[in-house]
Amino acid sequence: MELVFALYVYIGSAVKPPTIYFYDINRCRYFARRMMGQPREPTEGKKKITALCKMEKVKAGTKIYY
Repeated sequence: MELVFALYVYIGSAVKPPTIYFYDINRCRYFARRMMGQPREPTEGKKKITALCKMEKVKAGTKIYY
């Protein structure tokens, strides 16, 4: 098991897969900020985009970004 930071993106109250894993919290937070600054798709209406990083343990062999 490896300790990583998982990037979760929510549109409204629903999490949008896939979850992306990073070794570095700063990298994860960078992408979270960029995701929250994106304009919404017309089909999403006025739902709020929220992105956050959570610490998790993942199985060996999981794709993890640096």
